[in-house]
Amino acid sequence: MQQIRITCDSGNIASVRVIEKNGGVLESQSRSARSGALIRRYVVKRSHAPLGSRDDQFWAKFLGIAPSEWATRGVTVRAHVGLVGYRGLWCFRRLDCTVVSVPAGWVAPLTAQLARCEPDALFDRGLLVELLGSDFERLIGPAFQGALEPARFRPVPSVNVRFVGPDDSAAVARFRIECGVDGWESGGLDEVKQHMAAYFDGERIAAMAGYRPWNELAGDSCVLTHPEFRRRRHATAVVSAVVAAALGEGKLLLYQTLEENRGAVQVAVNLGYDQYARQAAVRLKRESP
Repeated sequence: MQQIRITCDSGNIASVRVIEKNGGVLESQSRSARSGALIRRYVVKRSHAPLGSRDDQFWAKFLGIAPSEWATRGVTVRAHVGLVGYRGLWCFRRLDCTVVSVPAGWVAPLTAQLARCEPDALFDRGLLVELLGSDFERLIGPAFQGALEPARFRPVPSVNVRFVGPDDSAAVARFRIECGVDGWESGGLDEVKQHMAAYFDGERIAAMAGYRPWNELAGDSCVLTHPEFRRRRHATAVVSAVVAAALGEGKLLLYQTLEENRGAVQVAVNLGYDQYARQAAVRLKRESP
């Protein structure tokens, strides 16, 4: 039996619910010396070893480490592999292992600075600002990174959901306009390449989702709900259709959303995803210090 330790802010109800739903037992609570936030520490007992899974292999390759390193406690700094060209820092915590992916010019200085850093602190905006100084641009996250074992998938079928085709172009255009430019862009639907599904309420689209490939093996779901149709589980239904189609093709299903987006985290939990990792990104002003 493997024990995994996970932390989250006490006020982050979405993360608390996900951790406790997946067997997390509260071990302790304490105040962050930096932010003053109340931090909850959980222990999760896992009956199966995660190493060797498709997710471990995928993320190890993406971040430039060996899969066996997920069992190593500590912080590792690596030059971008899967994120080549991204001018930013990407912090990815899996179990007790934290990988910080950065542009090549940042590897040496950050390796020295993070040698004694506690992994939890890397999600603290104050510490990141202190580390990066004037090169800090903005923090994105923390975010929930989900993983789905095919056998754990819990489909949510609906007679109102179908995959869109050329005849649906007018309905899609209307949905896009009514969701607004910011809504459409945040939903990521322009990045969808396959399996675009929609929940139809009469002739109107209430929610849309699609499969966004990361590579030929893996991808995630992008989803957007019309403002007038939120909190009706329509998002769960359309994502379910996309996931079922992608699993049928043997794809590795990822799931990424901000922790503060409680509705999106709940969609993942409803469909059988587990939290695989916690991550955060920082946009940098320069490629090297």
